[in-house]
Amino acid sequence: MVQWLATIPAFVVLSTVLLLPGWLVVRALGARGIEALAVSPAVSTGLIAAFATVAQRAGLRWGLLPLLVVTLVSVGVAMLGMRLFSRHDPELGAARRFLGRPRPDAVVAMAIGVVLALATILPAIGRPDELVDSPDAVYHLDRIRTFLETGNYSIVNPTFYPNGFHAWIATSLLPGVADVLPGTNVATVVLAAVVWPVGCVALVRHALGTSRLVTYAAAFASAAFIAFPTTLLGWGVLWPNLMATALTPGALALMLQAARSKRIGQWLGFAAALPGLALVQPNALVALVLFALVWFVAARLRAGLLHHLPWVAVSRDLAVVAVVAVGGLVAAPVVSERLASTQSYAWNDRVSIWTALVEVVGGRLQIASVLWGLVVLLALGVAWIAVRARAAIPVVAMWLACVVLYVMAASSTASWTALVTGYWYNDKVRLAALAAVPGVVLVAAAAPALRELLRRAPRVGARLEARPVATAIVAVVVLPLVTLGLNGTTRHRMLTGFFQPGSPDRVILGFEGQESLRRLNAVIPAGQGVVGRPENGTPLMWALFGTNTLYRSIPIPTTGDEILIGTGFDNLAGRPDVCDALARHDIRWAIDSSHVYWLDRPERSSGLKDLASNDGVEAVRTDGAYTLYRITGCGLADRSPA
Repeated sequence: MVQWLATIPAFVVLSTVLLLPGWLVVRALGARGIEALAVSPAVSTGLIAAFATVAQRAGLRWGLLPLLVVTLVSVGVAMLGMRLFSRHDPELGAARRFLGRPRPDAVVAMAIGVVLALATILPAIGRPDELVDSPDAVYHLDRIRTFLETGNYSIVNPTFYPNGFHAWIATSLLPGVADVLPGTNVATVVLAAVVWPVGCVALVRHALGTSRLVTYAAAFASAAFIAFPTTLLGWGVLWPNLMATALTPGALALMLQAARSKRIGQWLGFAAALPGLALVQPNALVALVLFALVWFVAARLRAGLLHHLPWVAVSRDLAVVAVVAVGGLVAAPVVSERLASTQSYAWNDRVSIWTALVEVVGGRLQIASVLWGLVVLLALGVAWIAVRARAAIPVVAMWLACVVLYVMAASSTASWTALVTGYWYNDKVRLAALAAVPGVVLVAAAAPALRELLRRAPRVGARLEARPVATAIVAVVVLPLVTLGLNGTTRHRMLTGFFQPGSPDRVILGFEGQESLRRLNAVIPAGQGVVGRPENGTPLMWALFGTNTLYRSIPIPTTGDEILIGTGFDNLAGRPDVCDALARHDIRWAIDSSHVYWLDRPERSSGLKDLASNDGVEAVRTDGAYTLYRITGCGLADRSPA
């Protein structure tokens, strides 16, 4: 924990950069309360990611000063627009309108959520510089380093990929508060332990009301699921998806607030959050569209059942939604090749419908047992909403929609289901995480249900009836007892397994390997390139030390100079094309190792195996499991970089 305490400056800077710019903008637009704070990370991310790309196009280097300028201009435009086209509450002064006034219950609830998350996450990760052993981590860490080294935070650097996650972290690390690896770990903690609980409290208060019981229940409900944030902290590693899901409750809360208040400023604040969601992970935007459609359909059906609308109007509206939804699903992959590629992902671990239901409802995903405490809370929450809080029935419908998507992704072999689940790569893990967003509301709704059951208990009910505060405390404390209490060991073991796997071949680059590569890096002249099999961990030299590595992801790409060098490096004398490729990237060094990560693609790096038998290289130094070679073939010493 001493090492985590040393990361407090990074935690503060990452949180400030993520919260402050967006909060200033949405406050200027008139959004108030916890909703403004909850939606601010999405707005901040949109500002950073979008204007970093604009800066690159204008030939400017991105940094904290450009972010400050962009924020001030955006706030000014928002304030001017609200002055011209909308009206503020007349009873509020200018300072109160802009700065707001925190609600004590909400503040305490958010603090509870933060403490719970930190207490469960930090010990499981271990050290702040611990590497999560997932191949995608290599790409994400290397891209953050690329942003920092080049000052180019564009969505197309080095290739087209949503830049919200990477641009936020790289911008926050500019003051030198942390290196790339620990800084990124702290960033994921900020998402899971700050952004997520704050968004959950805001969402629950809008779905179920602002009572103290519900507010505190929201804090405990934010820590009830293992599917999110625990699983996405390490599996995949789906860090952009982690960020997107963490941002979703705040945006959804503001959407519900705007729909009820019909204030233009709140709608504009919600609209300002959408670019950020799309620039982190586009499926977050799709999720919001899904939730909005489900909310609209459920609200229309409820209006018909309560005779608030004639069924003719309800049927017409539902028909329009159905036509638009089906048309959009069919047309989207035709218009977007990238989406079509995303929808083509196939997974082999298909399960039965019943097993899929157990996984998503019972939480038995990547763990051995059903989370019975969570199941009971979900059931109680649904029952309470159906009987006493019917205004939240659309949220139950949102959760059911996520369950249906999960079952489709986990069990269906039909090709058409990819039209729906393909936005999440047909990946049930991402959909289980998404189900936690409305699921938090259902778990929080279990608290008033438990209070009612306690009041009706034959022996203790009368005594508790006279002590309403004690009854509420007992009801809300049940939530962490049957979730964190019963399955705390399970979630700890899962998260620890991601960062500290038991099998050596599941480790990309351990601490000993990092130190060996650090010492070998000191031998390499600055700027000169290095090549090595990605599966031995050498691509991380770029993220960790700034070494100019040819490969910056696992595995090797299947096109370009990367595959050319990977398959032809063992025949430098007879492959002038390989020599030309090495010269283009100024690759003058090679590293070999006996260590091989489990995600091995030997056909892509066949030329880089067993460098000791390669006549075109000369051993320079061995350190631990790694040996550094100087490339002597190709006459690279006489060539200048292309």
